[in-house]
Amino acid sequence: MPKKSDVVEEQLAELRQDLRDLWLALRKDPKKQARKERMWSILAGALGAAATIGARMAATKIWTRLTGEPPPPAQKAREEAAKVRQEASL
Repeated sequence: MPKKSDVVEEQLAELRQDLRDLWLALRKDPKKQARKERMWSILAGALGAAATIGARMAATKIWTRLTGEPPPPAQKAREEAAKVRQEASL
């Protein structure tokens, strides 16, 4: 059987948690928080896309300067486009 002090301690811990939850509920607006989270997701996505595009452009320039030819995916695309043009002219 639990001691009286253990029961009181447990009840006080629950009360402390309830008061903390109430304080947060009074101070925070859930709609405002959701708006902030959406804006963060949009910002992170936009910056990620911009960084990806920038990195790809930089890699293409570096590859072209080092080897003197376009990178393999661009080279393959040009070859396939030439084949399609050739087939269309027949």
